[in-house]
Amino acid sequence: MIERFRSFWKNESDKLEGKTARQKAEYVWEYYWLWIVGISFAVFMIIFTVYRATTAVKDHWFYLMLADTRAEVGNDTELWDGYVAYSGYDPAEKNVEFNDEAYFDYSKNHAAGNQYYNMFVGFTDAGVLDAVTMEPDKLSSLGESGRLMDLRDERCARIYEKYKDRLIYSIPYDKEYSTDPVPIGIDISDSILISRYHIYENGCALGIGVQSGRIEAVEKFLDYVCGGN
Repeated sequence: MIERFRSFWKNESDKLEGKTARQKAEYVWEYYWLWIVGISFAVFMIIFTVYRATTAVKDHWFYLMLADTRAEVGNDTELWDGYVAYSGYDPAEKNVEFNDEAYFDYSKNHAAGNQYYNMFVGFTDAGVLDAVTMEPDKLSSLGESGRLMDLRDERCARIYEKYKDRLIYSIPYDKEYSTDPVPIGIDISDSILISRYHIYENGCALGIGVQSGRIEAVEKFLDYVCGGN
C-alpha cells in the first residue's frame, strides 16, 4: 500500500514539475475536485459535530406543550421571556421549551393517527414533557389516557395543596388504576394565559406529564401565570 502511494505521488509530482502555481492549482482542481469537496465536507462535519457536542444544550429546565392554540406563545415570545425571568432559569445552560405547535383532541377517537398526539405520547413517556395546557374539557378527556400525573402523588403535594380548589378530574381508561375520578389537571382559566394572551376561547387547564421529573419547574410556571396564588 505504501509503495503504491509513493509511486502515485511521484507520478503526480512529475506531471506538475515545471508548471506555474496557477497551472498546478488548475490541474489539481480538474482531476481531484471530487476528493477535495468530499474531504472538505468530512472535515466540516467533524468540526460541526464536535462543536455541537461541546456547546449544545443537552437537557431541559422545563418543557411545556401549549396544545391546540393559534396564539404565538412559543419560544422567545413575551410569555416565554416572562417565565424565564420569573424562574431564574438560564436557557444557555438548559432548554426552556414552549411548544405551541401541537394540535390534537383526545376526545375525538382518542386522537388515533394524529401525529401531534403521537409526539405528545413520545415526549411524555420519555420524561421530556413536563406539562401540557388545553381547554379544561379537552384536558379532562386527555386524562383518560393515563399520561397525566395523578396530582395526589406526593411529588405534587405543594401544587395539590396550593391549587386544590381548581382541580380537574378524569376517569382513567385503565380501570385497574382507578374506577373513580382522578385529579389530573388544574383549571387556570383566570391566569394570564387567558386574560393577556387569549390562547383559548373556553378556559384553560394544565396537566403534568406522568413521567415528569421537574415538578418544581411546573410549580414555578403555575405561580407565574396565576400571579403567585
